[in-house]
Amino acid sequence: MNDSLKIGLMAIVYVCLITLSICWLATPSGASDYVSNHIKIPAVHDAPPKVGTWFKTPTVIVCEHAPITKVQINSATAFWESLGYRFYTTQYKHDPLNKCLSDAPEGYILIRLVSTNIKLEESALAQTHFFVDNDTGEIDWAVIYMRNDIRKAVLEHELGHALGFLHYNKINHLMNEKWTMGGWDKDGLENKRR
Repeated sequence: MNDSLKIGLMAIVYVCLITLSICWLATPSGASDYVSNHIKIPAVHDAPPKVGTWFKTPTVIVCEHAPITKVQINSATAFWESLGYRFYTTQYKHDPLNKCLSDAPEGYILIRLVSTNIKLEESALAQTHFFVDNDTGEIDWAVIYMRNDIRKAVLEHELGHALGFLHYNKINHLMNEKWTMGGWDKDGLENKRR
């Protein structure tokens, strides 16, 4: 699929997601938002919905101005590794290939400080953008935008989006869309491809 087609599909889905989110009730202290090009949004689910999978092991890069400490990223990746996910490597504020400048960093999960060109709702603590190949279900890349106000479990939650999970509104679940109602419940997050 060529780059202009990918960008076109992303723009269409982004507009659709904005329209859907306007229709949903606003929620205070939202754990995060996610923006993706995926086509299917499950209406009802009894487990955390997953819309894509990394077929190649991604590299995580904490970009230069991201408000994340080395301890926070190591803890967050260790959480997901304990569930059977793998990261090729984690680069902390070291980006020799300049991937942090890319809008579509194929093969990478980037963590950036949110910038003025990213529209974040006031109540959102972070936002994750990811691209899924709808033909194969493969996640090509993900970018996590973080505010300076880092709260418990937010980075783990955002990595969950980067790994393909959507919100799951079970009380105390890591992927609950409301940070105030979330927690460390990881039911349904285990990697079945171990």
